[in-house]
Amino acid sequence: MSVMKFLLLAVLTALVSACNSNRTSFSAMSEGELAAFNRTVPLAEQVYCMEQAGTSTYIRRRVCQTYEKWLSQNERATMRLDVLNSSPSFGLPSTIGDGPQR
Repeated sequence: MSVMKFLLLAVLTALVSACNSNRTSFSAMSEGELAAFNRTVPLAEQVYCMEQAGTSTYIRRRVCQTYEKWLSQNERATMRLDVLNSSPSFGLPSTIGDGPQR
């Protein structure tokens, strides 16, 4: 029984590693390789890389995404900021010259 489990685990491991090896690692590409890749795809699928530091660390890492994903990420960040910046008025005056609202 343990031989069957071992064989099944070995086959699954080989299958998963074979599937993952086909993915292109854009963060490992040089700028020239990225430019050559971007010439072959439409604008929305072009890949751009940036050095970013996480929120809990100063260590910068290279983050590569398609142009379309960068746009959607920036739109989500803008929406989050709009939600955080909106505050209820609670009947307070909107300018200094306004008196209390009744």
